[in-house]
Amino acid sequence: MSASKRFKAQSALEFMLIFGIFLGALVISTWVSWSKIREVNYYQTGLEVDDILDTASEKINTAWLEGHGFTTNLTLPEKLAGFNYTLNISGNYLVLTLETTQYLKPTVTENITGALIPGKTNAISNLGDHIEISQS
Repeated sequence: MSASKRFKAQSALEFMLIFGIFLGALVISTWVSWSKIREVNYYQTGLEVDDILDTASEKINTAWLEGHGFTTNLTLPEKLAGFNYTLNISGNYLVLTLETTQYLKPTVTENITGALIPGKTNAISNLGDHIEISQS
């Protein structure tokens, strides 16, 4: 083999080695970036869930503590982190279900009738012996 062909072969091999290292670094950096994006989305969703549960719980607790005749309104966002969700009441807990995950937040009373509906204006009223939730 002549020196010229050996030089071309060595150059080609070096190029493939450098390209392989570059490609490996690109794959690793893409994987790290993707995992960080997922982590940020997970924490953002958690913050949105906490905000909705805190707001709903505070409105219900305020209505209960203010006494008979007190009414307040609560409008929940239609979607949470781009997904549909439900907000149910079970005993003295608010149960937010997002896809397959459930989040809980206690309330001061379990005497609650009605349902909190996302995207609607929910009227929360103290009727003396219980809290009633209706949509207007």
